[in-house]
Amino acid sequence: MIGVMPVRLDYAPREKGLLVQAVYKILEEEAQRYSFVCRAGCADCCTVNLQATSAEVRLFLQKIEDKKALYQLLEPFRASPRLRPKVTPNEMALLYMSGKEPPAEDDFVFSPCPFLNPEGLCKVYPWRIFGCRSVFSLKPCRESGIAEMPPAFFSLVTVLMQLLEEIDIAGLYGNFLDLLFFFLEFEGQKPEDIVIPEYLLSNREAPDFAIPPDHEEYVRGVLARLYREEVAPGQSFKSLLDKIKEGAKVKEALSFLGEAL
Repeated sequence: MIGVMPVRLDYAPREKGLLVQAVYKILEEEAQRYSFVCRAGCADCCTVNLQATSAEVRLFLQKIEDKKALYQLLEPFRASPRLRPKVTPNEMALLYMSGKEPPAEDDFVFSPCPFLNPEGLCKVYPWRIFGCRSVFSLKPCRESGIAEMPPAFFSLVTVLMQLLEEIDIAGLYGNFLDLLFFFLEFEGQKPEDIVIPEYLLSNREAPDFAIPPDHEEYVRGVLARLYREEVAPGQSFKSLLDKIKEGAKVKEALSFLGEAL
């Protein structure tokens, strides 16, 4: 599946950043409705396995003033084992809709995230990516061994992950650390001179949102609020998203990918 979708790393970074921030905002608003117990220092979910879109990573890097120090922090993790996804969230949804099983993700490791300090606090908390923002639990993870989320909220998280990929159409999806290395090392080069590693996947539109029918009313209500959100003067989330998708001109490639799967 890699290489089928077109990649345009210089396409609409500012507009994509506005949409990403709106997704973060709606998620945080919804999380306030639940009695989650997550507290500062509870960091079992903060591992090297986090995945992200290139739009999120570029937004993250905008907040980092000292890129050299960031690179030095990450360098010891270059060869460390970590989860590298074999499909994107929207490719996974398409596989399920086609009655096919996605490839197994079997390289999860429990190494802590490089951005954790010794007290288990995040050094970049205000700028964290969706993978960090979306993990909540109704019970302490160290007691149950897993994060326990309300099923409907988990469905919302799933849909927002798919939407983030759609926002970053013509962008990339992969492990957070891999994407950081990629952008830090290729910053300043012309897009046509950049070679994309095979472990970074190209994004695609959502074929549909993969959620149970009994969660649809709740998720649709949240999406309706998100789509109406003004992300720029006189421009709603939905209108800007439609503009980005139209400008990317990837319909033909999307159709071809659907047939290939």
